[in-house]
Amino acid sequence: MKLVHTLLFMVRENTREQDLQLAERCLRSLEKSEHTTVVVYNQGYFTNVELTEYLQQFRLNSVVIGSAVNVGIVAGRQGCFRYIFGQLPDAEYISELHTDMIFAARWDTPLCEYLRDNAEEPMICCAIVTDAEIIERYPDGIEDYLAPYRGDRIGRGLVHPCVHRAEVLKAVGGYDTRFLPAFQAFEDDSLLVSYHYYYGTRANWFPKILYRSVVYHAIGGQRYGLGGDLYANFAGLVKQYGAMGMDVLSRVHVNPWHIQFFGDHFTSMANE
Repeated sequence: MKLVHTLLFMVRENTREQDLQLAERCLRSLEKSEHTTVVVYNQGYFTNVELTEYLQQFRLNSVVIGSAVNVGIVAGRQGCFRYIFGQLPDAEYISELHTDMIFAARWDTPLCEYLRDNAEEPMICCAIVTDAEIIERYPDGIEDYLAPYRGDRIGRGLVHPCVHRAEVLKAVGGYDTRFLPAFQAFEDDSLLVSYHYYYGTRANWFPKILYRSVVYHAIGGQRYGLGGDLYANFAGLVKQYGAMGMDVLSRVHVNPWHIQFFGDHFTSMANE
């Protein structure tokens, strides 16, 4: 077993039809991946039995965990990681997927190949497009739409979907819910600092995007409906990594907002 996908599955009562359409497109396109094992964390609406039955319509090897309770992104994703570490120890790589994605055929193959060929990398992201025009072309026009965005180059940045090297993800602990108590926000930053420290400051690791793989990601979708105190996780991030963690994040990020946000916090903490 090489790659195991993780997917948080939530259907909201007030947007049931929309959420199920998102999930159908996501899962139907995921069938064309090279690797089709998916650990699905049940965030609510369906019981685990109902969700298991729903997933049987797709050509995927799915396992449902969770208890139909919305525990948020952090705890849900960490639950998937722990399940894989314990029950699927042969997994070499672990992905993070959302239901507001549409996948190209074998989108996962270049990412696994990159990690295979670059032992010093703990994770790799694929490029994304966010234009909803692709939805109008689903399912038959996806490949033609995404083709012009592909290229044989590497960029800087962190986006989802991404694929982690399982042994390194396990070594750094994934998302530590003791410091990340809120449903979402800043969990990716926590992992970036962990990876940076894992390889050491001399390696100067930073997240990368592989443009040989491109998928559609709506950016937002269901996730903004999860709720919770976003900055509770930032407080935990500061508690866990302190000023030096803020300095690391100001250097590994490429987005100007992130650079300024973490840089300003580092400067403020350093001058206290």
